[in-house]
Amino acid sequence: MDRCVVLVDAGYLLGAAASLLAGEPARSRITVDHAALIQGLRRRAEADTERPLLRIYWFDGAPDRVPQPEHRRLRVMPRVTVRLGALTRSDGRWAQKGVDAAMHAELTELARNRACSDIVLVTGDGDLLPGLMSAKEHGVAVHLWAVQAADGDYNQSEDLVAEADERRVLDRAWITRAVRAKELGGPCAPPPVPRPEIAAILSAPLPES
Repeated sequence: MDRCVVLVDAGYLLGAAASLLAGEPARSRITVDHAALIQGLRRRAEADTERPLLRIYWFDGAPDRVPQPEHRRLRVMPRVTVRLGALTRSDGRWAQKGVDAAMHAELTELARNRACSDIVLVTGDGDLLPGLMSAKEHGVAVHLWAVQAADGDYNQSEDLVAEADERRVLDRAWITRAVRAKELGGPCAPPPVPRPEIAAILSAPLPES
């Protein structure tokens, strides 16, 4: 099928965007216009692959895999499917679990079923290398997109970069069409209104063991 699919590792995309714009990978430091971001991904994918979009898969973590408000907004957008892994506590930090496995499974299934001719991966995770190689063996062209690194270096697995058919960088100008760094409030600034979103969960203090 001459069409493209986009697989987005939200933890990578938004964490790298936060590093680029706010100087640290905390998603609580940025605001995201998800509608603009999805539209931007679609336009860029169709332009780069010269194929119409079949679907964007958005992979993210959530406590107990329960969709958060941002996931509910995303999953009712046209051509968007949300896949959730878990958020677990590891070494004093919140970490995603099962997201890379879900991406790997979707990547290999799409290629095996010949559901598309081109797959765009927005990730830096080297664990997807076997899936990428399998997709290529099934005749799928794999496009790997990176978010511009804050330090000008790679923020992706070198093996993943080397194995991809095509490579692109989503630079600061592209990112800021949909993502903004939050302004840090001064000493008199009112406290922000709490929002039960992934960014807030990831930045919240952990309970005492």
